[in-house]
Amino acid sequence: MTPASRPPALSGAAATAVLGLVYLIPCAWLIGYLWPPINHDVASLMDVGHRWLSGEKLYVDIIDVNLPMVFAFYALPEVLSRWVPLLKLAPTTCLTLLFFVVIAISTLACRRLTHAVPSLAHPLSEWIIPPTLLFLFSALPNENFAQREHLMFIATSPYVLLAAARAEGAAGTLSRTMRVAVAIAAGLAFAQKPHFALVPLAVEAYLLLHRGWRSTLVDPVPWIVGLCIAGHLGAIWLLTPAYFDVVLPIIWGSYANLGEVSWSQILLGPVLLPTLVALAIFGALATFLSRTVAARAFVAYGLGAAATAAMQAKGWPYHVLPALSAAIFLAAVTLSQMVDRYLPIDRGAHRLPVAAIGATLLILLHFQAALFTQPFSKQRQFDDSISGVLLHVVERNAPNRRILVLSPGIYPHYPIINYAKARLTMRFQTMWVLQGIYADCEEFATLYNAPEDMSDAEKFVFDSVPDSFARERPDLLIVDRIAGVPRCQGRVFDYLEYFQRNAKFAAAFENYRHFMDVERYAIYKRR
Repeated sequence: MTPASRPPALSGAAATAVLGLVYLIPCAWLIGYLWPPINHDVASLMDVGHRWLSGEKLYVDIIDVNLPMVFAFYALPEVLSRWVPLLKLAPTTCLTLLFFVVIAISTLACRRLTHAVPSLAHPLSEWIIPPTLLFLFSALPNENFAQREHLMFIATSPYVLLAAARAEGAAGTLSRTMRVAVAIAAGLAFAQKPHFALVPLAVEAYLLLHRGWRSTLVDPVPWIVGLCIAGHLGAIWLLTPAYFDVVLPIIWGSYANLGEVSWSQILLGPVLLPTLVALAIFGALATFLSRTVAARAFVAYGLGAAATAAMQAKGWPYHVLPALSAAIFLAAVTLSQMVDRYLPIDRGAHRLPVAAIGATLLILLHFQAALFTQPFSKQRQFDDSISGVLLHVVERNAPNRRILVLSPGIYPHYPIINYAKARLTMRFQTMWVLQGIYADCEEFATLYNAPEDMSDAEKFVFDSVPDSFARERPDLLIVDRIAGVPRCQGRVFDYLEYFQRNAKFAAAFENYRHFMDVERYAIYKRR
């Protein structure tokens, strides 16, 4: 490069300031997650973890479709809150702080791994990749912060960078300890859901095709990941067999029908379809223009993540979060690789263009994220939301902090239960079993099945909810007037009417009076 064409110099202090800015923005964004509310799904997982640690048996006293690995992860905030009482931190705060730690560790690991991938070990790629991942860890999730998919992407981002290093034959530059640690973290994260296994299958399938079977056989990473997933399944069979005996039959008979949408609806959905288009475009650019092996490993990860979202057959936006993150990450990698490869400059002159391009891209990503979904809107509106109002009602009128909520949804009683330190007095967290059983109204069907005509799953709900209601005598009974069940024979499904057919429930309900209505919820108070 001639002196005339050399970019103007940028001092080390100025370059550091620009780099600090792109790290400061996501770090400041993360602080907002310390304010309530936490995600309602996350809150429900934490409550199961709390009850598990308090002595209740998983899949016996608490019925949920998630695997034990999930509850092990989401019980950690409760453990921290109990073990460090001097901090006086609520479990919800501990959860957010633990995610901060995991994000920091993953970002640092990804920074180290970026330097180890030959095709990424160039000025712009090294500059852009870590803060882009930090953006994906912090700003992109927004209201889905701390979801299982969010945790999976954080924990497995080092794995996909390690896959890139393995694909380019550079894994040997990393210590064995780091490779094993990255593989274990990824294996445990993938073990959260059976569908998550599609991601390492896609990545390892690409590596197998690229390197051949001999390299795969002697590579410990895929075996460690596979052993973590298989070991978890074995632990379920040995330690919590009730999952197979109790939960799986309910899943096949009810949960599989809950919120199920057609393949066309999933693939043409408002999040998955644009993500697939972006993956196709960025994948083509990465494959045919940048032509680096690393980018193809990232394409495999994105396709596996997209398949994971589709296979869950619900169409819920947070299922697409890892695939969406992979698409944005792939775009940043392709951009940086193209600049590094085709616009080479010596190290002494790279500071200004790298800082300008990198900062512009990262600030644009944050701006677009803020524009797409208002940051922390739920936090700003929490006090006036239905969740905030019901939290006030529970804190004022449930002295024993025992409540029973008959509702098809997790929100808003989660995270109310977490913030009020209340107990939900039933085995189930929602009426999802009934919602799945009554998802369709067949011709000439009755509104409610007679007890003698109920399936085992429905009979279990019909008996266990009244048993807990009569035994634990909750301070408040909160009934959702929108049951989430289609009208049948012109009639509306009513949870209170449904359970009052059970003599034990009807007798216990005589001790309650109508207290108040809050939006769609009728609240009954114990006399």
